[in-house]
Amino acid sequence: METQYDFDDIVNRRNTNCGRWDTMDKKYGTRDMIHLGVADMDFRAPVEIRDSLHKILDMGVLGYTDLSDKFFLSIQRWYKKQYNMDIPREWIVFCPRINIASSICVETYTEKGDGIIMHTPAYGPLQNSILKNNRKMLSSPLKKNGEHYEMDFAQMESMVDEHTKMMILCNPHNPTGRAWTKEELVQVADFCREHDLILFTDEIHGDLMKAGVRHQTALDVTEEMNDRLILASSPTKTFNIPGVIVSYMIIPNEKLRKEIEVTIDRIGMHNPTIFAVTAVEKAYTECDDWYEAVKKYIDANEVFTRDFFAKHFPEFHVYPREGTYLLWIDYQKTGLTEQKLEEWFLKKANVSVYMGSVFGEDGNQRRRQIQDCRCTGCIWNNSVRPEKMQPGISEKSTDIYGDCQYRNSRHRAQRLYIAGQ
Repeated sequence: METQYDFDDIVNRRNTNCGRWDTMDKKYGTRDMIHLGVADMDFRAPVEIRDSLHKILDMGVLGYTDLSDKFFLSIQRWYKKQYNMDIPREWIVFCPRINIASSICVETYTEKGDGIIMHTPAYGPLQNSILKNNRKMLSSPLKKNGEHYEMDFAQMESMVDEHTKMMILCNPHNPTGRAWTKEELVQVADFCREHDLILFTDEIHGDLMKAGVRHQTALDVTEEMNDRLILASSPTKTFNIPGVIVSYMIIPNEKLRKEIEVTIDRIGMHNPTIFAVTAVEKAYTECDDWYEAVKKYIDANEVFTRDFFAKHFPEFHVYPREGTYLLWIDYQKTGLTEQKLEEWFLKKANVSVYMGSVFGEDGNQRRRQIQDCRCTGCIWNNSVRPEKMQPGISEKSTDIYGDCQYRNSRHRAQRLYIAGQ
């Protein structure tokens, strides 16, 4: 794809304390494996962000940092550009990570033993924010309607009781890639109002939508929803800067906002890192062109991936992607168990993946795939195929899928997360 940004440029991230490569090398005891389990991209961050961080380092004094006016203004600017919304400054609350935000919200707004609704399959850290705070996770499996997943409001209704205090919503949904519509979110708002639930919504993937699909932020649904809403987001996924460690919450309700600020004060979570404020400022004010280019590249990667699977592995069913840079893939027709498929990836394909059970029982026999980097074919490159996969093709795949940077070659690829049914 023609672009002024070279997303095909190969970056060797090993020997940099990299969570995706060095940590996984240690886990699996090899430096020759392709690791597809950590949700960051292998693209270089926008040069505007990198240059601004260089200037901080060149200054040479890495002291304490406070939030600046530009931090808040840049977030306000982004929401105006993306959603035509005017966000009051006082609604914005700094938090280092969304995983921290979800955990402190669970701690602040609920008591031990309270029930919290979570749609499954579910992103693990959001589940942990419930379970590790000794709350009861009320799993509400998403139901399939044709090619789409939907929330099951009847099932939620059947399990809610007086001890149910909160709902955690992933919007768009990780791992399935569903982008909730305004009509669906109105139903969520009505449900939360009827049962007096706080709504925490993780919208970190909201800026990474497929072309033609609009992200419906929960901030723009109903006034009643805003009165019980905590929205968490960050530029870290969008601009590939997760190592900077920065996020924020948007909390319209003053009472809820004051309560969470008490928790933040109690645990001493006041200051961002010296890089965080500048990274947010630059990402949300100077990187629009990079942002548009990376979305197009991700969309092109999806087309590449779908064509590849349709041609070589028709037993895999790739669900429609609306948001995120993930693909949710069903492997039931292969006839393989999750254990057997994972074993094939590790021992034959030499690839580490996240299986569907990582996302709970409702993830079994499905897999999650990320559209971020350069190669889809690398999974299968020079590897023996599992049984029942595409009969008639040579057992040993060669170089027909392009080259992988981690096998001394090059191609457009995706990172692959594996999730079950």
